Amino acid sequence: MNPDVVCVDPEMTVQEVKSLLAARGAGGAPVVDETGRVLGVVSLSDLLRHSSQRVSVADSGQFFTSMDEYRELETIPTDRSDTPVEKVMNPQVFSVTRDTGVAVAANIMRERRIHRLLVTDKGSLVGIVTAFDLLRVVEENC
Repeated sequence: MNPDVVCVDPEMTVQEVKSLLAARGAGGAPVVDETGRVLGVVSLSDLLRHSSQRVSVADSGQFFTSMDEYRELETIPTDRSDTPVEKVMNPQVFSVTRDTGVAVAANIMRERRIHRLLVTDKGSLVGIVTAFDLLRVVEENC
């Protein structure tokens, strides 16, 4: 478990979270409110998927006076970097306790196809276990 958890605020923008994760060398982070309650998890994959989505007519906020303008919607450059991360995060969170064994944690991550597990103690976030943490355990014990 790594007790140094990079956490993000739900109002942070996609760009702010990308920058924070890059600066900390993290692939994702829990999204927590001002009380420290975990609201969800966001990964670099979530952020990249969001940034690469094409804008829909409804999302563009524009009115079109002709079909030609409507057809050109796909070519309109869209900056989605100011989207709040709470709109992008995954609200489904998986966690374990400090007492959870490595094999159990690895099994949860494999079965759920996730890359990080939050570690909690009496409901409070105390750490994180990532796929790289598990690989380090394998490396050290082989």
